[in-house]
Amino acid sequence: MRSLLRKSVLLSLLMSLTLAASCKEDDDDDKNSAAATMSLKIRNAGSSPSLTEKGTPSFNLLGAGNISFTPSSYKIWVSTVVLQGDNNLSNQFYTCSTNAADCEVDFADPASVAAFEAKLSSLPVSPGTYNKVWFSCSPNGQGYVKFKGSVTLSTGVTYYTADKAVTGTWVTTSAAAQSEVKIESGGGCGITMNLPQDVVVAESAPPAESADVEVIPTGTTLTMTMFSNLQSIAYFGLNTSAGLGGCAADISTATQSGPGFCINTISVFPYFGTTTPTVDYYKIAHSKSAISNINAADANVIVKIIKNADGTPFWASFSQYYNESTPSYGSGDTGVSGYANAVSDFKVNADGTLTMKSADNGFAAFQTSAHTGTVKGEGIENGAGTGTSVDYYYSAIPYTP
Repeated sequence: MRSLLRKSVLLSLLMSLTLAASCKEDDDDDKNSAAATMSLKIRNAGSSPSLTEKGTPSFNLLGAGNISFTPSSYKIWVSTVVLQGDNNLSNQFYTCSTNAADCEVDFADPASVAAFEAKLSSLPVSPGTYNKVWFSCSPNGQGYVKFKGSVTLSTGVTYYTADKAVTGTWVTTSAAAQSEVKIESGGGCGITMNLPQDVVVAESAPPAESADVEVIPTGTTLTMTMFSNLQSIAYFGLNTSAGLGGCAADISTATQSGPGFCINTISVFPYFGTTTPTVDYYKIAHSKSAISNINAADANVIVKIIKNADGTPFWASFSQYYNESTPSYGSGDTGVSGYANAVSDFKVNADGTLTMKSADNGFAAFQTSAHTGTVKGEGIENGAGTGTSVDYYYSAIPYTP
């Protein structure tokens, strides 16, 4: 399901399929110099110092006492970037398989981002219609994240990420010992993202420009931007279990819990253009029984609405959220799922509300202001969660990080 605001972008390529497959290097160089190309940029929002949420500590529930924060460093190995279309159409225009120094990108570091962008400044695009981007962060079949950050509890104690190979622990109270935490996924790492606009690359002259077709002159470079948002994608917990995916905890066995840091998969949104989008943030509080029972202090989800230059939403993301007294999933009336899975369906409705769905949760009419409503949770697609669709009551509270 795509945005109702989609329009196609056409790129005119002067070369025919025969010329594109030709092995004559001299002739091909001359002809390809006039073809349309693509560059890739990364733009960030929310890459600020750690966000500290203070509250009254409450450790009687599993997960309570966790604190969300924004990492000051977030490195992943960018392995492959591929434009994809229907009917198995694929245009792989970037791959990196050499070493970490070349392939790792720190999405929170402008210098690292600039070095990555420089490698993707002129990318040939094969004829076809593209509507997705495959972004892989899995070297040798094993994905990982390296990140760094800190949180300060309401007691005044600050905990920093640490390199266990150096300090013997993942968590330290020494600022001087702060370093990266590396968390391996134990498998592949990647995401397929729908483009808010189809890209139609034509072999011959495109049709006349209209309200639904934007013609890009041959010989120009179209820029695709990968927009990342790191706001509150990591969290610290004094009672972190070894069995939790994406976490590194200082404990001796899988049945114990102790202090640790956890990280979510990066939020990335592809689009064509160079303008940095804006983001509206909402904390989501729930009740399983009634709207009147919702307590804003129990918010345990963040919804991020990504908007283009004219303020129109074009994508969204869900993530779990914690402060020190946040109820954990499944606890009492207000402990509802953390919406961990990526948004798979997005649409701007005729009345301006938003349809947003992941494998676990879905909004049918999310408003872009403070509001209450119902969200369908636990298994709306593919048998995720309990496999049973349940309606929860929610309150969306706008906030500024």
